[in-house]
Amino acid sequence: MLKIMNLAQKYSLVFVILLILNPHIVVSQDWQVLNATTFGWRFEDMQFVDPEVGWVVDGGGQILKTTNGGLNWTQQYYNSDRYFRSVEFYNDQIGFAGTLANGNPSATLLKTTNGGDTWIDISSNIPQSVPGICGMHVVNENTIFVTGVFYGSAYIMKSTDQGESWVYTDMGNLCNALVDIHFKDEMVGFACGQSAQGTGLRGIIVKTTDGGQTWSTVTLGADSNTRIWKIQELTDSVMYASVESFTPTPEYYKSKDGGQTWSLHSVSPPGFSGTIQGVGFLNESLGWVGGFNTTFYETTDQGQSWTYKPTVGSSYNRFQRVNDTLMYASGINVYKYTDASLSVEDFEITKPKGHKVKIEGSNIIEDDAVLELDLINNTYCELSLYNTNGQRVKTIVQGLRKAGNYKIPFNVESLSKGPYYVVLYTYHGYEFVKIIVK
Repeated sequence: MLKIMNLAQKYSLVFVILLILNPHIVVSQDWQVLNATTFGWRFEDMQFVDPEVGWVVDGGGQILKTTNGGLNWTQQYYNSDRYFRSVEFYNDQIGFAGTLANGNPSATLLKTTNGGDTWIDISSNIPQSVPGICGMHVVNENTIFVTGVFYGSAYIMKSTDQGESWVYTDMGNLCNALVDIHFKDEMVGFACGQSAQGTGLRGIIVKTTDGGQTWSTVTLGADSNTRIWKIQELTDSVMYASVESFTPTPEYYKSKDGGQTWSLHSVSPPGFSGTIQGVGFLNESLGWVGGFNTTFYETTDQGQSWTYKPTVGSSYNRFQRVNDTLMYASGINVYKYTDASLSVEDFEITKPKGHKVKIEGSNIIEDDAVLELDLINNTYCELSLYNTNGQRVKTIVQGLRKAGNYKIPFNVESLSKGPYYVVLYTYHGYEFVKIIVK
């Protein structure tokens, strides 16, 4: 049994957010922690082409490959100037990896045709500069779709010649932001993210039936300032999609008719709550959702009830079902669920320091205050004020920022007296501080 070591600190708010720091070696009954070392804060994406061969990418600029089911990893690419966000392989030879711009003029798209031994920058083939490539899906050996970015400038691009040329579609009429994309075949596909400006910035799923030429909305969430983050196709009929939101109860969508209609489900019973990003079901009965920090839940009864399991790992982004007994997940490490037990050597991964927000001086504010941001690397930065009902009152700053310390004047004269939460949203998720307007 691997050793479990957690430094935990729980803050119970109206919308309970877990801040459990430094998860070291953790393991659940059927999940193993694989010995992959990230140079960023987590592995943003993964792709396994069979039970043994797979790749993971991180925000620290590296691409890792395993050929033995995650027991050992080889670094195939490293460039600290690149924040990898997505990776996708058609087979064990042909694959793509995409980045966030992260302070560079635009995102980078890499391609390999030899299993990752060499990676070629094909960004010059893209017809328009894009701020990030958050999601990608290889439909067949020639056709690939990519999309982004999670904080704005929504687009979808399609290539039918292995990335040599691209068709760019501006999705701004339907979406403010896009995160993930999935195609059932060459014609029918889905993308998810956030609805367009002026529509409340709600979680959205859009669909195409003509290979990406036209798109229409199939699901639009009720809550503002949310995103539908990841899509999973379990069977031809059953699909799932996770909801990323700053709300009390984790939520996800399920479709039973191949994505034509979607129903919203809550992760219950409540009690330990937090923002989710990843969703993965092994079958309709057994599934998981996971997200920032140690937010991780398991269901064994088709989502009727959920069990909170904080000791599996942390900061999940992608789940991938390989077959009916095998699931991988990416987060601060790489995690593997299988019916068979694996022997994994003891090792220790320390969670990197994250972005922080604090109030200079007292958190009780009468007129003016100064908000201090400590950004450890280049990141998208959204600083907002929320009331105790979880509603966004105002956006204080929003946009890309370089690493550094920032002091932001903040005036509360127009606010009603009482408690509020100053919330920082970055690549690393949510951080917050409570204030009292006096």
